[in-house]
Amino acid sequence: MKKIIEKKYLFFVVLLFTLLLTACNSNGAATSAETKKVNSTESNKEVNGGKTLRLGYINSTGSASEGKPAISGAEGWAIEKGFLEDELKKIGITEIEYYSFPNGPNLNEAMASGEIDLGIFGDTPALLARGAGQKTRLIGLANIYQDIWLVTNKKNGISKLEDLKGKTVATSNGSYMFRYIQGLLKEEGLLDEVKFVSLFPPEALASLERGDIQAYAFPTYMGPKHVKLGFPLVLQASKTTPELTGTSVIVATEKYLDENPKFLSVWDATRTNAVKDLKEHAEEYFQYAAVVSKQDLDVVKESIPLDNIREESFPDEGIKLLEGTKKFLVEQKLIKKDFDLYEWIIRE
Repeated sequence: MKKIIEKKYLFFVVLLFTLLLTACNSNGAATSAETKKVNSTESNKEVNGGKTLRLGYINSTGSASEGKPAISGAEGWAIEKGFLEDELKKIGITEIEYYSFPNGPNLNEAMASGEIDLGIFGDTPALLARGAGQKTRLIGLANIYQDIWLVTNKKNGISKLEDLKGKTVATSNGSYMFRYIQGLLKEEGLLDEVKFVSLFPPEALASLERGDIQAYAFPTYMGPKHVKLGFPLVLQASKTTPELTGTSVIVATEKYLDENPKFLSVWDATRTNAVKDLKEHAEEYFQYAAVVSKQDLDVVKESIPLDNIREESFPDEGIKLLEGTKKFLVEQKLIKKDFDLYEWIIRE
């Protein structure tokens, strides 16, 4: 009994330490209904004689199609078409488990405690975790120029950024949208003039309608959806400040890569082939993304332009965006210890 208590105590100390270092909010790493139960004590467990890949992703919409992970982009397409499963089996990885998280900081917690092996999420939480000493490697960029939609309440008359002076704006703390709104307000000299609160995207609708907040920075899917619902758009990052858009990154634990030396080359090749295939079957791909995200087709098409999904794992434009984000986070002292981006990257 004493050993069990000690192990539990150590586990929670590690989680608390990670949270303090990343300076991110924690609302619990809640997973969606389609998620299988995670085994936090095994990083490379055997299933029927084969190994398992435990993959985490962000599901900001709060829902997903039954039985399918709500992963868009080339990674989701590779899963949908069976490309990833087939190729991983060739190197002895016979099982893929999927775990959804409401935001990046929660996914970071799971990765730090050994609950997942690989995560697909926004650049900001991934950079914060690496700056806090988390043992991860960047294995690719899922998409670049990930957009943000800053929308406002229908009744408050806000039409431009300056109107937010003295008002309250919200987004998910520690997310790529957080970096956007902080960077945007800093550029306009409004960082100390606007009150910021943290809310998950699914919680924003009620807060906007009640007037608790006057604006919200929405991510993919949720942005176009709320504009379609009639919430006025103040700014869209890709159209005004593309340098402040996000980058969706693919991060793996160093332990998993060390234990599976063939994984990186298989993942990289499979993802490249999936990008080619989805662009050859664009309409089918958008239909798939609409199903797993439970979003309207026009919302999906606006959220994930195909040009933002590149065949190469590290497109130059994406690296430039990532460098800009890291520089901002260091300047704002959100990253506690700077690091060389190229030492974090691992290539096939």
